[in-house]
Amino acid sequence: MKGIPAFFIIGALLLALGVSGRGLAQGPGERFFPETGHTVREPFLGFFEAHGGVDFFGYPITPVVSDPPYSVQCFQYACLRWDPVAPPDRAVELLPIAEALGLGAPPIPPAAIPLGRPFRRYIPETGHTVGGMFLAFWLRHGGARVIGNPITEPFVENGRLVQVFQRMKVVWDPEKQIVQPMELGETYARTRGMNPRVPARILGPAARLRLQVAVRRPVLAAGDLQTVIVFVTDEKGRPVPHARVRIEVPGQEPLLGEADEHGVAAKAFLVGSFPSGSLIELRVVASDGIRQAESFTSFRVWP
Repeated sequence: MKGIPAFFIIGALLLALGVSGRGLAQGPGERFFPETGHTVREPFLGFFEAHGGVDFFGYPITPVVSDPPYSVQCFQYACLRWDPVAPPDRAVELLPIAEALGLGAPPIPPAAIPLGRPFRRYIPETGHTVGGMFLAFWLRHGGARVIGNPITEPFVENGRLVQVFQRMKVVWDPEKQIVQPMELGETYARTRGMNPRVPARILGPAARLRLQVAVRRPVLAAGDLQTVIVFVTDEKGRPVPHARVRIEVPGQEPLLGEADEHGVAAKAFLVGSFPSGSLIELRVVASDGIRQAESFTSFRVWP
């Protein structure tokens, strides 16, 4: 087999077994992020995914923390709070971390209140305005209900135009021509002693990871040795060496490994005592520290 690229070997194995990757598939009720080693579970997961996921919140940087009667989990850009006695549609909300950090400014004077300007809106609840691209971002992402109201006017910070809302701080990126959240969740988590685990920064657009996963024995008996083979590539099919791999096996501790220089990782385990005929599904997560992908494979226990 020497001289044959690893992806041909894995591809042939996958075709022979009739297995295909289901990249970025989600497990029921939870999502694990290898970038930080944290998991987002319900009731936070539904809100997280419905409001933009990683692009809007960033990666999770803390576990769920009890703050009676609430539960709190922080992300790079914001923190979520669950209120167990609130109505279901209000149970999960962004924590007003900008207010808690004292980032607000005094209301603007009455003479400065804009009148009749369609692209600038005065918010009487906080005495500030929001306009232009900040207004578009605010409206697109749920307005006061999600981000909260503005507590400053736009201002220049470190050469960038920013504005602070009750629950988030955002910045205008003139190169990309978009408004983006800033890392206020990290700041809040540190000030509260949560010891956040912050991922590596994404310095530019990166190709997504893709997984191809197969089991060596599609049918075997309880107590037999099973091997899972994982091939990690980018979206152009190039192997990703040294990617971290996590294989979740029902009833066992996760199997952890690392892809070799060809992007291939293989892990073996003894099959547990499952009833004959059981279909055992394995969840596989891979990450290179910036990107991640998920896939599933399965085998049947027989007899």
